[in-house]
Amino acid sequence: MSKAVDEVGPSLVSKVKGVIKFDITGAGAWLVDLKNGKGSVRVATANDKADLSIILSEENFLKMMENKLNPQQAFMKGLVKIKGNMGLAMKLNVVLAATRNYMKKHGGAAKSAASKPAAAKPAGGLKSTEIFRLLGDVVAKDGAVMAKKVKGIIQFDITGAGKWNLDLKSATPALTEGTKKADVTITVADEDFVAIAMGKLNAQQAFMKGKLKLKGNMALAMKLPVVFNALKPQSKL
Repeated sequence: MSKAVDEVGPSLVSKVKGVIKFDITGAGAWLVDLKNGKGSVRVATANDKADLSIILSEENFLKMMENKLNPQQAFMKGLVKIKGNMGLAMKLNVVLAATRNYMKKHGGAAKSAASKPAAAKPAGGLKSTEIFRLLGDVVAKDGAVMAKKVKGIIQFDITGAGKWNLDLKSATPALTEGTKKADVTITVADEDFVAIAMGKLNAQQAFMKGKLKLKGNMALAMKLPVVFNALKPQSKL
């Protein structure tokens, strides 16, 4: 969807004229802005405002993307919950059609949670949303190996940039957006989190300097390098 918006964003903006938030159960939230500028798609944060919020499962989202489930019928069956501008919901087909046309033109199919639309790198460098996008890919691929080393659930509260839950304890390791039960909660600023992930700031030193706050299992926090080292082959940090 993000690439489709990159390609035909202005046209979609003129037709939709609204901001849609997709809250996909167990797979994160995404903001599709077809109201401002040339349009954009990025990971949604708690502070983002949308004209329309759509809540649905990943399975049903993929079915709609593949034109196997009609949005209106899904709503009537209770498979999709809508909050906000109902009139804007009627324009959802415009967005889905543009995405399908892009995939047909360039090849490919709707992808699962492990391959969500990439959040654009903000001007000035890599930010936490991009780090988490890469981390999601790594967990989907090597989560079982990471879980054997970490054996815990880490909650990341990134000041001004959202919250993420990294489950490396359950049978099915996963990274999800939002707040869930965790063994340790790490609160850190966006830029400091990125610096730690890129190896430019030592997590222990950040804690000693008050740049990073910990709540819960302190020993688990010492395993952060396992998480960030797994990112290096992926992001070439």
